[in-house]
Parts: sequence; structure tokens; C-alpha cells
Amino acid sequence: MFKVFEMNVNQVTVNLGPINNTCFVIMPFHSLYELEYERVIRPAIEEAGLTCIRGDEIYTEQAIIQDIWKSIRQARVIVAELSDRNPNVMYETGLAHALGKPIIMLTRNEKDVPFDLRPLRYIYYDPNNPFWGEDLSKELTKQLRNIMSSSLIGIHLAGIEVKAQLPEMPEHPIQKERHQNIDFSGVWTTSWLSISAKREHKATLVVPPNHGQNFITSLTITFEKKEKITIVQENMAANINNNKIKISGINYIYIEQGNSNSYSLDSFNLEITNDRSKLYGSAILKNGNREVVFEKLTQDSHSQQLLKEDMN
Repeated sequence: MFKVFEMNVNQVTVNLGPINNTCFVIMPFHSLYELEYERVIRPAIEEAGLTCIRGDEIYTEQAIIQDIWKSIRQARVIVAELSDRNPNVMYETGLAHALGKPIIMLTRNEKDVPFDLRPLRYIYYDPNNPFWGEDLSKELTKQLRNIMSSSLIGIHLAGIEVKAQLPEMPEHPIQKERHQNIDFSGVWTTSWLSISAKREHKATLVVPPNHGQNFITSLTITFEKKEKITIVQENMAANINNNKIKISGINYIYIEQGNSNSYSLDSFNLEITNDRSKLYGSAILKNGNREVVFEKLTQDSHSQQLLKEDMN
């Protein structure tokens, strides 16, 4: 039970329900963070022996806030991704904070951690560090285990008394179901029109051989602005699940800047055709989505393209 006392008269009683070996993840439902969740956060939580739960993975007939509220009450620990200060994330973190739940906050920008929360534990990570995913995963698992080694539930605010029976610390990591993933390796090309300016963007995606389920890849984009060519190279995080691939930009550099002042990172949700010659799906762009089709270059067509580029 959880009680808030004021002058020994007024009180609010919250029934926590059974506290389970679960970790509730609070984060924006955005493609930018999808691969971070799938390839870093979830594996780190499962390595600590906890069942990972996120709001969009709960399927009941009641209002989503009721599902989230129940998951927060019954979770052993909370992980909150505070980057970009998403309002829903801040609200749900506040609920967990008031309940005295142990919270591990993540951020790629330390200014996104509210001043009132900075005394609490948080992990800063730099997405420009090529090893940020591995480093974040190890640190998150370490902090989760440290939290579970304590029999106390965190008390963050004065006037709140929490009495709870905590589950035993899990002894083993959670074993994930392994999928037989399709080989996406190769060079893929596509093009799309920007949403606002209707400017054609030509792109080349390079998927390395022996890529595994999670990997880093690159996308080179070429477009013309005010009669000058701009070439951008995006480093992208990719996740493969059976015949589907999700790709999200991490950072970018200009190979040729032209008249471009900035560039917004891209994301793609794609599937491979049965003959494995095309990837089709949607490009999630700054101002909306576009349907895209990537075509795989054969060895001969790749050589012809390189020869054409050299001649130009």
C-alpha cells in the first residue's frame, strides 16, 4: 500500500498491486527511438533478468493511461528516456516519481533532464560515439542490478510512505526468442520527393554482409538546392526482424554541402520482396511520410554506376 499523509488527517491511498520483476520503459513513440529501444534498452533490461514492458505493447480494452498507470504501479523499476522532453514521458515519469519507484533516466542531452530531477540517477549517452549503444546497454544493466540488490523502494518526496513487498532478484537473463532473419546485404538505391519543396532526393543504402539482427549502416543522399548539389551521408542504426528492416538516422556529415544549411535525419520501415530484389515501405521524413522502393544493385549494375560517377 502507498499513502500520502497531510497533517495526519488528509490522505490518498494507492493500491500498488503485486510488484513484479518487470521494468516499465517510458519513452517517445517515435521512429528515432525505436531502434534504441529494440537494440539497446530492451536487451539491457532482459540481460538484468527483468521483463521489459512499454506502453504501446499493452493491448487491453481500457484507456491506455489506465494500462500505463497499472504498469508503473506494479513495475520493480522504471527506465525513462528524457531526450527531447516529450510531454507524455515527463507526465509518466512524474507518476513514477510520486510513487517512489526507482527510476533510471536516459538522455542524449543533459539539458533535457529537468532541474528538479538531476539529483536522481541518470545516464548520459552521446549518439556520435560509435560505441554508444554498447556502452549504454552495459551501464543500464549494471544500474538495474544495483537497484534490485536493494530491498528498499526509493522515496523521492517528503510526506510519502511506501510499504511494498518486492520480488526476489532474478538470477538469470531472460532468453530471447531467436528469429531466422533474411540476408539484406548489398547496395540499394531509391529516390523520393521532399514533402514541402518537392525536391528530388536520390539515395544509396549500403547494408554490410554478415550484418546480424542489429547493425550500423550508411545512407548517402544527393539532392539539388538553388542549382548546387548537396551530398549527405547518414550513419544509421538498423534492426531486422524476419523479412522487415527498420532503419533510423543517428547522425550525418556533409560530403558536399552546396546551399544546404542543415539536414533532418531520415527513418525507414521496409520489407523485402520474395525475390529479394526490392525493399518497399515508407520513408519517415521531416514533414511527413513517403512511399519508397529500394532496388538492389547487381554486381554489374553497381560497377556501371561507379564507372558513370567516375566519368562525371
